[in-house]
Amino acid sequence: MLRRIFTQVAILVSIASLTAIILNHFGINIFASFFVGIVIQFLAYYTFIITLNTYVALKNKELDNERLKELSYQGLGVTCPCYKQINDFIPVRLNTPTYYRCSGCSKAISVLINTETAVVTEPQDSSIQHMNAILGKGIQNANP
Repeated sequence: MLRRIFTQVAILVSIASLTAIILNHFGINIFASFFVGIVIQFLAYYTFIITLNTYVALKNKELDNERLKELSYQGLGVTCPCYKQINDFIPVRLNTPTYYRCSGCSKAISVLINTETAVVTEPQDSSIQHMNAILGKGIQNANP
């Protein structure tokens, strides 16, 4: 760790010295240019860290959104049976028993999944001619 600190300081001083030598060649005071070199390095490092943190935050948000999207494919909105009636979204797997901890009462809750079946039907013909024919038959049957 101490070696790493010395390496960082050596790099900082080397770059600041190089900056001071170059700026001294143009007639600028060597001590002022050395100080400017150090300040520029700190500003560049600060800018790099801010940019990196922003990139990481955006990437984490993107991954979190993707995780939530994938979780929504196999998740379920449930209401805790406690008196608080807290709504939670939990992941559900059909091959294992599903338990979760309520965010309101911190109790372990078991989820029971019931299945229902329904017949898939075809939509009726909803064209204007078909509707007029049905209404016409209804009106004729109502007025004998």
